[in-house]
Amino acid sequence: MQDDMKYVGFGARKLTESIHLMTGCFHLAVDGNAFHTHLSAYLVVGQSGSMLIDTGHPKDFKKIASYIRSVVGEDLTYIFPTHEEYPHSGNLGLLLEAFPRATVVGETRNLHLYFPDQYKRERFQQNKTGDVIDLGGRLITVLPAVIRDLKASYWAYDDCDQALFVSDGFAFSHADPSECVLLSEELSQKPTVRDARQILDLALYWSRFADNSTVVFELRQMLDRYLTKMICPAHGSVITDPSRLIPVMNEALLERP
Repeated sequence: MQDDMKYVGFGARKLTESIHLMTGCFHLAVDGNAFHTHLSAYLVVGQSGSMLIDTGHPKDFKKIASYIRSVVGEDLTYIFPTHEEYPHSGNLGLLLEAFPRATVVGETRNLHLYFPDQYKRERFQQNKTGDVIDLGGRLITVLPAVIRDLKASYWAYDDCDQALFVSDGFAFSHADPSECVLLSEELSQKPTVRDARQILDLALYWSRFADNSTVVFELRQMLDRYLTKMICPAHGSVITDPSRLIPVMNEALLERP
């Protein structure tokens, strides 16, 4: 099998009354293994505001913008790119043009270099971990990214649906092309340590060589503090059975190839 990467397509679904998934999926063949991996963004809607967490794949921009408009019209309030890497912020410039009232939040200190005109319009709000953004009846807390590829990365937590948005974390691959928008509990085959290691080895190569016991400890501390019913990754299926899959991810992190 020759190494290859093909874009499969876009899908969207409503996860709760207030959280929406928009995802593009890729079919990869690497070292004789074939699997799928996501590139997802999430729309969170409160009573008085809304937030897009990560920006999706640029191939999907028109579909993402159309989906956002179908939910909140032109009134997207915040855009939260978890970090500056292309898969997570590649649509940011287009989104700023499409939703002129939206403010970018999170780690924004370098964004004036990319978007000087938008910076002059004061559309960037720098946040620190622990900051809380009120969407109206729903609070989003800015958290440190425990599993990350760039140091300046953030996660987010929604207190109402108890959802943790984990960017590069919890990226379990899947195999069946019919399952690209399914929740973890809906997959025909439950994610395994091998599924997690496939993505860790590709996207977070440092994890192969690091002592990840600190990562596992920090993750446990976070989950003890923030009760989590749903984990929303950028590169994997939405996890609706965290009690089962958190130990699987921990094992993948601690496994030494």
